[in-house]
Amino acid sequence: MHSKRVACEEEEADVNEFDKVDAALYSLMGHKKSKSGNIMHMDGVQIQLGKLELSIEDLEEGLECLFRRLIKTRVSLLNILNH
Repeated sequence: MHSKRVACEEEEADVNEFDKVDAALYSLMGHKKSKSGNIMHMDGVQIQLGKLELSIEDLEEGLECLFRRLIKTRVSLLNILNH
């Protein structure tokens, strides 16, 4: 039961990363006044995109691990049924 709670909290953190990137991009679109301000906002957007990329990579690694476990469990169940 506890693992479900942790998984939900991780999903919320990832959703927040998407929201942060969206906010940074909208902010960048709204700040077309000066080039120097635009550069600073672009740096912020790049930082947020980097964080989002790390979150996505973490999710991919978790899914790969889950997929491998499912395959091992399936093989074990088939072996049990065949013997």
